[in-house]
Amino acid sequence: MGWDHNRPLPWWWFQMKYIISINDLSQLDDAAAEDPWAIELRVDLMETCTPADLQAIRSKWKGLLLLTIRSVDEGGRFAGDAVDWKRRIKPLLPYADMVDIERRFSHHADWVRSQQKTIIASYHTEEMPGSDQLSLCERELRSYGEIPKIVVSPKKNEDAVTLLGYTIAAEKPICISIMGSGYAWLRPLLLIMGSVCAYCHAGNATASGQYHIREMREVIRLLLKSQ
Repeated sequence: MGWDHNRPLPWWWFQMKYIISINDLSQLDDAAAEDPWAIELRVDLMETCTPADLQAIRSKWKGLLLLTIRSVDEGGRFAGDAVDWKRRIKPLLPYADMVDIERRFSHHADWVRSQQKTIIASYHTEEMPGSDQLSLCERELRSYGEIPKIVVSPKKNEDAVTLLGYTIAAEKPICISIMGSGYAWLRPLLLIMGSVCAYCHAGNATASGQYHIREMREVIRLLLKSQ
């Protein structure tokens, strides 16, 4: 279900969550078997994804379903404009619980929310913004979404420290992650430091540096074992 954008989020939004991303509907059973908090359908990476497909998914998967159409500019394959984005998402929307919306498509946020869907407002960049830029980005994302998701590309260890510090201090809930495999070790640390969710896979990664959900759970277990 979606959430009233004018109301505070419930307590369970602030706990660590695992989302499995899939780029082919044949991966659904493997993803569901891992019992993630949600399954993300990377619609932009799929050859086909129809309302009938999602209806079939709903007959098998009772958990949360996140729809994502990632633009080329932010690392995906969707090359259309905002009108094309709405046209693509509209027939699928009744079957979703959450929708990822990039800033370029944000004027559709009110329409998506009117369908009782939770919005993950996202921004992905191959650059490493400073703390001030991260704050500005976060504010913009929160202006139209319940959960801001900021994915950046650290270039050096000092960037990793900046990102961890920002995650600790940021208003919650927030999702912070990284692009690429160079600093993939940051993914579990960001989750521990306050990022609300981690995007994983169940055998077929949809992004470089993504952990298998079992690996992520085990890393988190080991890191928290001493507590």
